[in-house]
Amino acid sequence: MNEFESGKFSYYEKSHLFHGSLKNIMGTRFDIVIVGKDKIQSESVWYTIESELKRLNNLLNRFDKLSETSRINSKAASVSVIVTDEMWHILNSCKYYHQHTLGLFDITLKDFDSVKFSEYDKSITFAHPGIQIDFGGYGKGYALNKIKSILVESKIDCSYVDFGNSSILGLGHHPYGDDWKVTIENPYNKDQIIDELSLRDTALSISGNTPTYGGHIVAPKSGQSISEPRMVSVISDNPLEAEVLSTALMIANEQEKKQIKENFNILNIKEYKL
Repeated sequence: MNEFESGKFSYYEKSHLFHGSLKNIMGTRFDIVIVGKDKIQSESVWYTIESELKRLNNLLNRFDKLSETSRINSKAASVSVIVTDEMWHILNSCKYYHQHTLGLFDITLKDFDSVKFSEYDKSITFAHPGIQIDFGGYGKGYALNKIKSILVESKIDCSYVDFGNSSILGLGHHPYGDDWKVTIENPYNKDQIIDELSLRDTALSISGNTPTYGGHIVAPKSGQSISEPRMVSVISDNPLEAEVLSTALMIANEQEKKQIKENFNILNIKEYKL
């Protein structure tokens, strides 16, 4: 199991505002703001969320040799691998999104149809060598859904959750506003603001290329990287669907975009040519 640096947090008594952060979790920085709760409750919720994030990182991190994902990747091409109930749910969820995005969301980045499911014993087999699963375009959205449940169950009405400025959940509203405002900068020109989006009980996911991080989105059908300087933002009630769709829509052509939009309840989609 990976060892993680403990998160840091601060509580501001006058404004009843809590801020917690983890520098390196699920491949990025994590921040959360909780508004309107006392210090004891805020800290309790923070510790629950921190523990859950570390658990999910150990479950979904393919680079951790002890993770379930790594175990599947190392064995499934040669033997049938029985998975946990949670991983079974996750993989079936990925199968659903693969089908409903016309194959553009693909955790194998090659051929999801090569992942064979056995309902009998909840096991997974790869049809041929060379297949690996990678939850990079899924994990943060899945984690945000888990965090949303924790916040709702804890009766947290106003909170802002941010994974690396690209996967964001806004519950309720800012202390001095009707919602949470998210400013989007042009990564190729930091002085240019290209949009401002509003979140209230909704989630935002942004996928795209930057000068230092480009070509990481791969079209599974062709194997080609999407290298154009552009981004896609998606707002949805469901953080996981926002995450999945922002990646799929970066790959989709115009006809595919139209079909994908018909398959989901998407509140807002925007494309930015940079």
